[in-house]
Amino acid sequence: MSEHGMSTAAADPTANAGETRLMRGIRLCLILLGAALLAWGAYVMFDTVSATRIPGVALWIVAAIILHDGILAPIVFMLGVVISRSGRRFGGAVVVVLEGFVVVGSIMALIVVPVMIATNYAPDNPTVLPLNYGANLAVFFLVLAVVAAGLSVWLYSRTKRTNERPDTRHS
Repeated sequence: MSEHGMSTAAADPTANAGETRLMRGIRLCLILLGAALLAWGAYVMFDTVSATRIPGVALWIVAAIILHDGILAPIVFMLGVVISRSGRRFGGAVVVVLEGFVVVGSIMALIVVPVMIATNYAPDNPTVLPLNYGANLAVFFLVLAVVAAGLSVWLYSRTKRTNERPDTRHS
């Protein structure tokens, strides 16, 4: 803090210039890497997928974007808001565990639900999609919920015990 009550970063705008340049460099590298991977993916797709299947791939990509950005992301965001607001009672570590539970569960659902739908359109060959994906997803969610609940209870009790300890330091 400076003598006028301002932080040193606010008092001196060039204080974090090196960090800002570093962050810009990292962002630029990540953007370039993402663009390169996107270009590579487009090359591989056009090289390996027949031209008649490109519209189906494009439809799948658009549907995935709509599903993610229009449905899953808002649900995860709203659950995150609810969990964060309840975090005042439970502590930050519990909030992180619960948010992780929501994110991991959403990603697994995003992966498994299309396979569950595909079982309706699979050929009459039982080896193509041989598992009961709905039951497996339910078991996954159950195990994930038990692990998240157990970890949350452990972290909450640990935090509560730490906060209830008497102060043994002498002033």
